[in-house]
Amino acid sequence: MKKKIPVGGAIAHAYRFVFGNALAVFKAIWLPLVAQMAVAFLLMKRIALFMAATQAHDPAAIGLFGPLLLLIPLALLFYVAQYTAVTELALGRPSPSWVAFHFNRPMWRLLGGLLAAIGAIVALAVALFLAGLMLAFGFDLLMKALPGSRPVVAILAGLMVGAYALSFFFFGIRFLFLLAPVNVEEQRLGVRRSWQLSHRNFWRILLITLAIVIPIGIINQAFGFWLGGFPPTPPSGASKEARDALQAAWQIAQLNRMVEHWYLALPLTALTLWFQLGAGAAAQVFAWRKLTEDDGLAPIAGD
Repeated sequence: MKKKIPVGGAIAHAYRFVFGNALAVFKAIWLPLVAQMAVAFLLMKRIALFMAATQAHDPAAIGLFGPLLLLIPLALLFYVAQYTAVTELALGRPSPSWVAFHFNRPMWRLLGGLLAAIGAIVALAVALFLAGLMLAFGFDLLMKALPGSRPVVAILAGLMVGAYALSFFFFGIRFLFLLAPVNVEEQRLGVRRSWQLSHRNFWRILLITLAIVIPIGIINQAFGFWLGGFPPTPPSGASKEARDALQAAWQIAQLNRMVEHWYLALPLTALTLWFQLGAGAAAQVFAWRKLTEDDGLAPIAGD
């Protein structure tokens, strides 16, 4: 019988771990976190400039795109270093030093596992997209042969688009949720293993993920609205181009306000990242332990 992840137990353990081990989590991630916040500050400035240049059809936008290709991988590198350190802490191996970037073998292996999982998700998404194109071609032939079938085909097409969007959540959760503990503790890339362990646990994992992500999302949205105001309401009858331009202008203004108030934006971002990493790693390790408890592995830290 396939094991099930206890949703309430995983959420309770995640919150208990992150608040009960607040200093240990901070010790594990503070140095790469500070480095990531510096990169995030540069990213916000560059993205705002790039969006403004793109919106104005300025050829200089091409030159502004280059630094983004450097800064985004750098931010990912510091993020994975924190992710690895907190996962090891949740597994019962606290950081031995206050001064460490954690660019160790588990970090590089986890980075490889994340890239492999993302590659698998993209490959499956492309395959589904091609299958969708074939179905769309079939729907077109059906409507030409039977004009009265247009309402039914429209409903089926809408359902197909919705299912395609939801497939990203399904593949992402199945491949990524258990990847870190599998990668760090079992010392493998873990893409296939993560998929196998999460079998028949999708909805449980989704609830656990939402319990961690929703509070962070509410805080970030509230802060963003406080800085940049609510999204603009386009005038009635406005064209799609006008609506898109209005939305882009609001996003650029919001980014510029975050850069201007970096002394508020960066600490809040760091705090939410501390919570996300601590609670997320604890929940993932808890779930991984429950699914592999017959393997005779060590108990979870904090239990």
